[in-house]
Amino acid sequence: MALVTGVRYHALLTIETEEATARASAELGRIGNSLLPLLVHLDAPTPQVMEQALHDGAPGVPPALKTLQWQVGSTPLAVLNHPLEKADAPAWFSDYLAIQPPQRQFTQRLNDGRIGVLTVTLWPQTLENQIWRTLVVQSRISALNMVTILLLLTLLLRANARMLGRLARASNQFKQGHLDTRMAVSGSLEARAMASAFNDMATKVQSLVHSLRETQHLQSEQLHFTRQLIDALPLPLFVRSARGESLDTNKAWRHLFENPGPGPLNAVAGNELPGSGRSVALQALLATHAQGSEIQVHPVNLPVRDMAYYQAHFTTTDGARAGIIGTLVDVTERKQVQEALRAEKERAEITLASIADGVITTNQAGHIETINEAAQLMTGYTTQQAVGRPLQEVFKLHEKPLNLLTASDPDQDTNTPLTQKATHQVLIHRSGERYAIEYTAAPIRLGDGMVAGRVLVFRDVTETRNLRQQISWHARHDALTGLHNRNALAVRLTHAIFMAHSQGTLLAVCLLDLDHFQAINEQHGVLVGDRLLKEVALRLSAFVTHSDAAARMGGDEFALLLGDMPHPQAIEERLLQLLEHLSQPYAIDDLTLHCTASVGVAVFPHDNTGSDTLLRHADQAMCQAKAAGRNQLHFFDVRLDQEVQTMHSRQTRVAQALHHNELRLYYQPKVNMRTGQVIGMEALMRWQHPELGLLGPHDIFPEVNDTDLIVDMGEWVLREALAQMRVWTRAGMAWSVSVNIAARQFHCSNFVDRLKEILYGCPEVSPRRLELEILESAALEDIQYMHQMMKKCQALGVQFALDDFGTGFSSLSYLKRLPAETIKIDQSFVKGILHDPDDLTLVSAIVSLATAFHRHVIAEGVETQAHCDKLLQLGCELGQGFGISPPMPAQEVVGWVDGYQRNRDAAADHSASSLPLNESLHKT
Repeated sequence: MALVTGVRYHALLTIETEEATARASAELGRIGNSLLPLLVHLDAPTPQVMEQALHDGAPGVPPALKTLQWQVGSTPLAVLNHPLEKADAPAWFSDYLAIQPPQRQFTQRLNDGRIGVLTVTLWPQTLENQIWRTLVVQSRISALNMVTILLLLTLLLRANARMLGRLARASNQFKQGHLDTRMAVSGSLEARAMASAFNDMATKVQSLVHSLRETQHLQSEQLHFTRQLIDALPLPLFVRSARGESLDTNKAWRHLFENPGPGPLNAVAGNELPGSGRSVALQALLATHAQGSEIQVHPVNLPVRDMAYYQAHFTTTDGARAGIIGTLVDVTERKQVQEALRAEKERAEITLASIADGVITTNQAGHIETINEAAQLMTGYTTQQAVGRPLQEVFKLHEKPLNLLTASDPDQDTNTPLTQKATHQVLIHRSGERYAIEYTAAPIRLGDGMVAGRVLVFRDVTETRNLRQQISWHARHDALTGLHNRNALAVRLTHAIFMAHSQGTLLAVCLLDLDHFQAINEQHGVLVGDRLLKEVALRLSAFVTHSDAAARMGGDEFALLLGDMPHPQAIEERLLQLLEHLSQPYAIDDLTLHCTASVGVAVFPHDNTGSDTLLRHADQAMCQAKAAGRNQLHFFDVRLDQEVQTMHSRQTRVAQALHHNELRLYYQPKVNMRTGQVIGMEALMRWQHPELGLLGPHDIFPEVNDTDLIVDMGEWVLREALAQMRVWTRAGMAWSVSVNIAARQFHCSNFVDRLKEILYGCPEVSPRRLELEILESAALEDIQYMHQMMKKCQALGVQFALDDFGTGFSSLSYLKRLPAETIKIDQSFVKGILHDPDDLTLVSAIVSLATAFHRHVIAEGVETQAHCDKLLQLGCELGQGFGISPPMPAQEVVGWVDGYQRNRDAAADHSASSLPLNESLHKT
């Protein structure tokens, strides 16, 4: 207790000293900031004048003030001394604290250019008196606490001693075997609880003892049953310990290998050990074999049998290996059946393969033995003509003759894989006709694995190959025009870029769009439009060379690759020829149609980008060609990209707007939709453009979001918002204000320090009324950094809100690690809750998630009374949006709030809550 008390009072003195110092610093700032403007206008202030100025500028000056000194240049003009108040703290306490007199200087440039310095000093004894009074009060409370604790502890120890005595007596009786011993439930709450616990434990132990006895009986019965079950198994089983000792065998094992009988019993490879010794020797031999291995054994009075050995390890209760359980499975009949099936399988495979396809079998020398009817039709040889001939004479392939291994091959053995498969082969008929085939050649093996011949199975795949070629063509070509399609163009474009890069030539990527094609389609019909597209494709095909490529991109849009071009003038000359060629009249049936094209061109490597970007640039150039009057040719020029210049000019104009005071802050109210209380405002930036009028954030932020200008704008918003909060505070309206903070500003290394300076510049406003809104997507970029920065800001008293929640990769982990007090539901989800079930489910989930994490939740985009009612039904009471109020200038906020409150009261009195929300607000 003494140690804890010492630590507590040491911490108390530290905290009180820091708080007294902070209050002194704030008092110094208040006196200096209030007195300095008055002294600047006094030529030669006297102490009496300073006293009067002090009471006028900073009324209620505390007795802590020691001296005021006003000095202009190096000459003190006036010094005001205040007497020391009575010292309550003893001298030793003052020596222990050793607080230096708080002092602060304030400087101000006078009208004549001199520098005026105001030095304010406070008495340290006043701070010491405050700390001493706090310490005395805490000491009295601590003394009362310790006396109370000691008294209660004494009573508790005496009660526990009596309780433990009763427990000891009951435990001794229970230990001696009196399982029916119980304690009387009486005394204090703890004694009764302990007696009940002891009685409950005794009852359970007594029940466990009875259960244990029953379990022992059941185990005995179970062991007897298990023994009978093992003996009833038909498979022979044995059990060996981990050290190799024979532990047990079942009845089937003993019947086969341990019963005495004449002859070599239980023999393995000539083993003639008698009796159970042979069984043990067999177990030791089997234990060395792998799982599933086969072995020949000689059971009692039975011939040699082929048996498969299987084993499994068993363990003790602690998981250690205790031995193995082995068993034998008789596989003699199975092996005999396998041998019989092997030859039958070869015959069955040959029969099945010869039903529909051509089948030829040969002997070891490669001469034909049999040939079925399908093979005769495809080769042109009859059975009489083919039998006895070498296979290569009958089965003639176009590219290379069939080469099969024969028995005379020196590298042949029984393990050589002789099966051959081939596709895309051409078989030559005896008459010279050709068939597309695929074939399989497999060996015919005898029982000992030797190759006795071969079987060749082949089929006619001419129709399949033609169909495959047709499908491949359609996959790469446009079905209407026969030109390459978009996928094929991508492949050709990648190859053309590589060739242009390696040869040092130019590649022109051109996109052509027919002018007024839709009008032709509507006037003459789709069939005529398709005929026109075919005619255009024919002219393009006639125009391209071997180094070019043409494709249809879809609709009336075509692509053209002009490769191996020496210079841009050559590209322009060829494309002008193409435009003239395409502009010639088209004769379709009895119609004469006139159609031109607009062409956009991107040149590689002048436009040194990827294939997709080249096509996009060509498309942009084509749009410019159409805008220029159609039947035009336009080159995309990267160097004259207007978007970059426009972006820079817009950024410069926004910076000028900031420095020329053209930016404004508008405020949008945030209300409790259930009670009608206005809980705060959101500060939103607007641009009062001299020529264009009032502009919204979409005209400001897209150009500066990724520049350092966004940091300056963010600090301007913070200062303006705090200044407006100070005005509202003086008028008695302590609303909170939320300010959006860009990710780039929040990631500045000095963000916390700058925020602290801005807050200190407006001490009348509590930092807890300032809320910083950060986008969820920006917060998820670096969770660890955001967590640290938010904690530092919250230490200053600032609140946080996650803006546009739900639009990023939201997760429970991110919400847990981001210590934001408020979650703002994105307006894109709120607007859809009336008609989109997915948005309704998402908003409901966000509200539940915020409730589970004890976070406030507010909905953006409240447009109608229906939105309000639905959000209240989901449990979201806070909202903002144009249905409540659009953003407004600061001077209109107070009037709007008064009208809103009156309207809410009137609506409640007249039961007008069923009116649309925005109708009531329009009345306001």
